[in-house]
Amino acid sequence: MSATPLTRALRGPSPTPRTAPIDAFRLAKQWFLDGRRVDMQQLAAELGVSRATLYRWCGSRELLIGEVIWAINERALQDTRSKSRGSGRVLITRVLERSLAQIRSFKALQQFVAEDAEYALRIITSKQSVVQARLIEWTAEFLREEVELRPDIDLADLAYVIVRVCESFVWSDMITGAPPETDKAVKIVDLLIAAAEAS
Repeated sequence: MSATPLTRALRGPSPTPRTAPIDAFRLAKQWFLDGRRVDMQQLAAELGVSRATLYRWCGSRELLIGEVIWAINERALQDTRSKSRGSGRVLITRVLERSLAQIRSFKALQQFVAEDAEYALRIITSKQSVVQARLIEWTAEFLREEVELRPDIDLADLAYVIVRVCESFVWSDMITGAPPETDKAVKIVDLLIAAAEAS
């Protein structure tokens, strides 16, 4: 996935013009948290730039909202990790258990998914999604730091499977109609990591 000017701005310092991609992100995030629809035309008008400039910065509405949702998810994951004790598989499952429950109960995210579940899930869980890609990266790094895997286990593959399991149970009401069951996701992740750990 090619990096947009917004992605580059979020990942490192750069010269800051009067209005910059990061301003679009900050305003979109505020609107999202307030429960306001992130409309690209209105966002461009508020920022005082053209729609063409806004799309050049962010790539698309989906990518912009994806960056906002990832920022919310990452904050929840990092906050939970900093407050959780333990190490190895115990720490990973503990952080996931608390983070998934927190993410699923986040009101702005609940409202966004409820308004158009298909569109929201495309942003949150599809392979084109920055949210899923960043979750896989974050999970792989967490695994690398906390567990020693068997040599036949691919770290990226395990991270991908863990993320997909979590998505399936966290958003199960939108995918299959079954109630969300984050505890089941955590149990399955625990089994996956236990089976993949070096003996």
